[in-house]
Amino acid sequence: MKTIPFLLLLLVCIKISGNVQAQSAQFSGVVLDSTNNSPVVGAYVAVSRNVPDAKPEYVTTDINGKFIVTGLAKQVSYLIKVTYLSYKDMSRIVTLTDDVQDLGKFQLTEAVANLKEVKVVGQVTAMEQKGDTTQFNAAAFKTNPDATTEDLIQKMPGITVTNGTVTAHGETVNRVLVDGKPFFGDDAALTLKSLPAEIVDKIEVFDKLSDQAQFTGFDDGNAQKTINIVTKADRKMGQFGKVFAGYGLDNRYQAGGNISFFKGNQRISVIGLSNNINMQNFSSQDLLGVTGSSGGGGRGGRGGFQGGGASNNFLVGNQSGITGTNSFGLNYANKFGEKVDVSGSYFFNRTGNTNAQRTQQESFLAGGLSNQFYNENSNTASTNANHRINFRVEYNIDKSNSLIITPRLSFQDNSSNSLTAGLTTLGNGSKLNSAENSKSNKTNGYNFSNDILFRHSFAKKGRTLSFNLNTQINDRNGTGKLYSNNIYYDSLVTPGALMRGDTLDQQSYTSSRGNTVGGNLIYTEPISNTGQLQFNYGLTLSNSNSEKETYNMSFDGNTYSDLDTLLSNNFDNRYITNRAGVGYRYRKNNWSANVGLDLQNTGLYSQQLAPNNTKVDQSFTNVLPNVMLTYRSRSGTQFRTFFRSSTNQPSISQLQNVIDNSNPLSLTAGNPDLKQEYRNMFNVRYSLAGANRPYNFNAMVFLTQTNNAIVNSTFIAQEPTELPNGIVLERGAKLTRPVNVDGSWNARTFLTYGKPVAPLKLNLNLTTGFNYVRAPGLINEISNFSNTYALSQGLVVSSNISDKLDFTVSYSGNYNIVRNTIQPNLNNNYYTQGITGRVNWIFGKGFVFQTDINNQTYRGLGEGYNQSFTLWNASVGKKFLKNNAGELKLTVFDILKQNNSISTNVTETYIQNISNRVLTQYAMLTFTYTLRNFGKMPVQENNRRQFDRGDGDFQRGGGGMGRERAF
Repeated sequence: MKTIPFLLLLLVCIKISGNVQAQSAQFSGVVLDSTNNSPVVGAYVAVSRNVPDAKPEYVTTDINGKFIVTGLAKQVSYLIKVTYLSYKDMSRIVTLTDDVQDLGKFQLTEAVANLKEVKVVGQVTAMEQKGDTTQFNAAAFKTNPDATTEDLIQKMPGITVTNGTVTAHGETVNRVLVDGKPFFGDDAALTLKSLPAEIVDKIEVFDKLSDQAQFTGFDDGNAQKTINIVTKADRKMGQFGKVFAGYGLDNRYQAGGNISFFKGNQRISVIGLSNNINMQNFSSQDLLGVTGSSGGGGRGGRGGFQGGGASNNFLVGNQSGITGTNSFGLNYANKFGEKVDVSGSYFFNRTGNTNAQRTQQESFLAGGLSNQFYNENSNTASTNANHRINFRVEYNIDKSNSLIITPRLSFQDNSSNSLTAGLTTLGNGSKLNSAENSKSNKTNGYNFSNDILFRHSFAKKGRTLSFNLNTQINDRNGTGKLYSNNIYYDSLVTPGALMRGDTLDQQSYTSSRGNTVGGNLIYTEPISNTGQLQFNYGLTLSNSNSEKETYNMSFDGNTYSDLDTLLSNNFDNRYITNRAGVGYRYRKNNWSANVGLDLQNTGLYSQQLAPNNTKVDQSFTNVLPNVMLTYRSRSGTQFRTFFRSSTNQPSISQLQNVIDNSNPLSLTAGNPDLKQEYRNMFNVRYSLAGANRPYNFNAMVFLTQTNNAIVNSTFIAQEPTELPNGIVLERGAKLTRPVNVDGSWNARTFLTYGKPVAPLKLNLNLTTGFNYVRAPGLINEISNFSNTYALSQGLVVSSNISDKLDFTVSYSGNYNIVRNTIQPNLNNNYYTQGITGRVNWIFGKGFVFQTDINNQTYRGLGEGYNQSFTLWNASVGKKFLKNNAGELKLTVFDILKQNNSISTNVTETYIQNISNRVLTQYAMLTFTYTLRNFGKMPVQENNRRQFDRGDGDFQRGGGGMGRERAF
């Protein structure tokens, strides 16, 4: 109900804005291909007063090539400039004499020219704001000849790459497209590392809506921050890439490469990599076994250790431990005629990881009780293999109908072994318990999903019908073994005295299966030149089953035949969700707004078949409002704010009312009484960019408030305690189960400022941010709120001198303030800082010098974790062969022998510090061969006709592929 006044206020503002601008004059036109008079979809039309330094307003053409510009003045001369990739720009000066004026046709001709005759005069514009797309001109950023696209984008204001994660304007980039098409699925890091910077013409950053949302123009909340790489016209025909091989001390090696074959719309890319120096080119979607243990009983466990996912050891960048990788990938994209676009990829990787980890954890206790401390040392070895297949077909049946089919399939196989020793103590050093165990797990499974989207446009502009059908199937099976020795101490009568111990020897079998089918039907209807209604209905059916059988070693010590019913279960779960809603969209001049309201009902039916037969039957009904307001000025200023409500259903494991005794020092159980989470999200974005500004500025505020948040309730036994099912919770051991709690908040602000410093030939990029997290939890039935305040500051200075000398200097600092309500005396402040410098210098007759140095500083952490260390790498090389295609390079890694890995986790129940094994000093000699063979793009018939009635949706090389469509 709190959202109703906000909605009314927004509608009043929109009405007032519409009344004020109702008297504005306008003109329209149509942009066509000069060879066959077919409409050019998504062409940019820049309109400005015909005076020096006038700021333009951008609009784009619709499916019929038409555009309309409103909010103009009569008897004024305007300059109109039409641009689109692979066409020559076209300009026209007109004087507006009527309230509504038709300018007729703008016919574009193909930009076919001898590139050797082209001369670039004047300074290249580094960045422009075109609609909701930020466009960077690659020619404005100098990089060395060997640079990748990842190296290029790090010079661009507001874009950073940290530990393999790409962020743009403070948000994580989830997708990277190449000329509007997927490249190796949704693997952003792989795409950026595989493409050389020299083929890039422009980089476009925007929020890509889902295929259905960009067709209707109504944001469905599934937008993803996306980078589109627009390739140069003279690099669309040819072969390019590189291959390399190297060998060094301590048997360190690397070999791999990537080769691309571009022939107009047909594009084939092949990549491969093999090494044992932590170079990895895959993402989290390639993992299964490491993202969740199959169990193995685990009753000796990790002595109360909770938190962290093993998957962090396998993500791109900043790896834990030593990883060897073997991978291969193939990507294909083509356009068949004017109706069919196809893209697909296959990727395989196999990794082997070894790690030694040290963990220090302090758990909070209330009521004057002494906190508990847990120290653990573990050694792990794991192997993960993955096959990933992605495919996408776009079929434009005719001008009114289209079909998009997007299947995905992956297979995973994981095995792991670990040795762990953990000890729990009180603040005075008295021992509570300890455990030593060995584990082994094997897991395999597959995931399949498929989206089918049908879209139909009626003759009346703005009237559309679309239907999306989604299916998901997953299957996972695993086996695990555990051998554990557990010891419990007397800390009351005789502190540190041995009380008793036990030994566990178990084997477990797990399996989980799930399938989901969902459909979404959307109808849109225009009600005026500026207004449009949307009606939507969705139905989702989800079924899943989870089984686990745990067996203890038999008394004769020969077989695992003694079924442990307390650690075995069989659980079925089913969700049925019905959702219906209505939305209104307003768009006029520089303003647009969306207002919507959905009613959602979710039915949950769960049945536990073992060890006890129990049923849960619940129903949740929610009202879900959403509001969005956007303003885009002619000068490149953009303001957007949105409010959206959503729900989150509890998972199967959270609902299972059975105790998981896989670790007797840290038990877990489900809660069948859990309710849905209800989230309210509010976001504000403001940006300043444009050709007439020597700088760019972005600001973002993101706020999330959650009712009935699903959080952990932890009970730590102060003496041996018998639980309702007969299990004894030993002193110092804990039981954790999920509960619903209000009061969860997450707030984040982020600001970026970028500016080229022309006199010094440098690019300056400043970032600053503030995060606030209020995480509720229960400890021994007492509420605790962990309040974390984090201040961050970043500075990047990169060279823009020449392609011979390239350097970057960066700083990042984070100051964290942690406050707890139940233990104020344990409040903590800690600081982390990173300073990095990189130099790439080509001098003389093909000589190359490269170096990078990274200093990391940690303060305010636990004993042994407050450190400062410097990682320095350097290499020298010589280029040779024709066109310097060959390079021989000697590299030394960790010259100072200081490499280290430290991380800190703060939750509502504990603070945790972790250190991991790292790669140490080695030297390596590497040979690299670079392939560059480009030809001239042949003249082809126009094939730009697209189905989407959007502002350039999925245009080839165009901007804003996920923007709202005009109606």
